[in-house]
Amino acid sequence: MARRPAARRHRPDLQKRLAIALLGLAASGLQAAPARATPELVLLMRHGQKSGQANDYNLSPQGLERAMALATLLPRCFGRPSRIRTFFLDPETSKNARSYQTAVPLAVATGVNITIDLASRENSFRSGRHILTDPAFDGRRVVVFWEHRRLPELAAGLGWPTMAPINDDDFDQLIVLRYRPGAAQPQVDHYSQSRLLADQQRCEPPQAPRHDPPREGRPAAPLSPLRDGQPPQPTPALP
Repeated sequence: MARRPAARRHRPDLQKRLAIALLGLAASGLQAAPARATPELVLLMRHGQKSGQANDYNLSPQGLERAMALATLLPRCFGRPSRIRTFFLDPETSKNARSYQTAVPLAVATGVNITIDLASRENSFRSGRHILTDPAFDGRRVVVFWEHRRLPELAAGLGWPTMAPINDDDFDQLIVLRYRPGAAQPQVDHYSQSRLLADQQRCEPPQAPRHDPPREGRPAAPLSPLRDGQPPQPTPALP
C-alpha cells in the first residue's frame, strides 16, 4: 500500500515525456515533408526516330525532320515551354544523344535552354518527383524528351503510376499531364504527333501560364520540316 502514491507521483512525468516525444516526432515529420510544386503541364515524349544501326546514337533524318516539326507544333498547341529537360547523355560515347538532339530545334525556336537530367539514368522516378517538389517548376510548362524504357518510371514520379510501356517502334506518342492545385493526380491526355501535324487531331489553344517565363531577346526563327529533299527554310518567329 505504501508504494501506490509513488506510482501515481511518477505517472504525470511519464505522460509528459510521451507527449514531448510525440511532439518531436510530429515536428521531424513536418521538417521531412517535401515541398510541393504544381506545374501547369508536363509534356512527355520519346526521342525521335533512330537509324537502327549499331553504335549510332544519333537521330535518323526522319527523326530530325520530326524534331523540327515539333519545334513549331508544341508552342502552337500547348504554349511556349518554361523548361526543356532531356534524358541522360553520356559525354564520352554520346549514348542517349537522341533525346537531346530532339530537344534542340524546340530550344532554338523558343529561346529556352535545355537541361540534361544527369540522374535520370539511375532513377527516373526521382527525376519526376523533382519536378513536383522543386518550387522552380510551380506553374510552369515543362517539355520532357526521354528514353522510352524509362518513361513509365518518370511518369510514376510525376504522379501517373499506370503509364503503359512504349513499344520499341513507337515514336509517335505525345502525352500531356495537366496539374491542378490540390488534385491527387494529373489529368492525362494522349495525342498523336503525326495526327496533330496533319491537322487530324485538335490541340487545345494554350492559355497564359501562371508564371510567364522570362525572355532574353527575340528567339531565332524555327526551321520548317524537310520536304522532298529541299533544305530547311526558316519560318516566322514565334510571337
